[in-house]
Amino acid sequence: MGETINIAFVFDDKFSDLFRVAIYSIAKNTKSNLAVHIVDCGICEENKGLIRKFMSEFKNISSMEFKVPKRIEILENLSIEPPYNSTVFYRLEIPKIFSTLERVIYLDCDIVVVGDIVELWKEDLRGRPFGAIEEVGNFIDPDCVWRKRMTLGLPMGSRYYNTGVLFFDCGQYQKSKIFERVVEFVKSTRISLTYPEQDAMNVCLRNDEHLALPPKYNFMPFHTLSKRSLRVIKTPVVIHYAAVKVWKLNLNKILIKILYLFGICRYSLGMILCFWRYSDKVDGRKFPSGSVISTVRFLYILFLTKFYPEKLQKR
Repeated sequence: MGETINIAFVFDDKFSDLFRVAIYSIAKNTKSNLAVHIVDCGICEENKGLIRKFMSEFKNISSMEFKVPKRIEILENLSIEPPYNSTVFYRLEIPKIFSTLERVIYLDCDIVVVGDIVELWKEDLRGRPFGAIEEVGNFIDPDCVWRKRMTLGLPMGSRYYNTGVLFFDCGQYQKSKIFERVVEFVKSTRISLTYPEQDAMNVCLRNDEHLALPPKYNFMPFHTLSKRSLRVIKTPVVIHYAAVKVWKLNLNKILIKILYLFGICRYSLGMILCFWRYSDKVDGRKFPSGSVISTVRFLYILFLTKFYPEKLQKR
């Protein structure tokens, strides 16, 4: 199958079911061998057993390993607002935790891969320590990047990138001491970090330290102008459910399928159906049904998308 692709995840028990959906989508759509590296931030033995058994079913997953990171006191004692906690910072330490790797792709658990991940693996980082994808805003709040530049003090014209998908050149990354610089920044800053490690990386690293990767590797179906973006991208490789937690919308499942069939909000709904197509294949998943509030909020967003798109697309 050629070269082995290194894939890394960082999660605890709360995300073990989502992880299985993500890894299922990767294994099904990738022809190459996969080596899966998991940073264990609190996974019980029962879930580890389920994960090992689940991944043993895929012939192209050649190896897997769990590693518990050395806890860093300054990160553990940070005051971080839910739903985030200190575990989000350990994605930035992946090149150190798995020190024998030359390159590795990090993925959040709330993704599905609908193309061959080898496309991302073949990207040339051009000597940069890591590659990331610019976050152009999000579907609900298209001005969020502009406000981040203001609240975080980012220079005008700088790009704000998302840390849900990262491609590391481990040697260059270690030389650049990026993780250490982020920790030092977090220790001293008084800036409110809404998205802790993501905000910290965007503030303390120069904008030219990473390689800007194509948006098809971190496509968010609910980001600004998703319809136009999808036309440009045509075939996303990684779909990232960062703005709307699709697994909490089970109350809308039948309605969403009906709306999709009638061509209403087809672009965004098609991406939601992608998640369910893979999650339905994962046995034993325990995704909670969405609340009435999440249902109403989601339907309101769909209404705006169809009839008042300018409210969501203005910059």
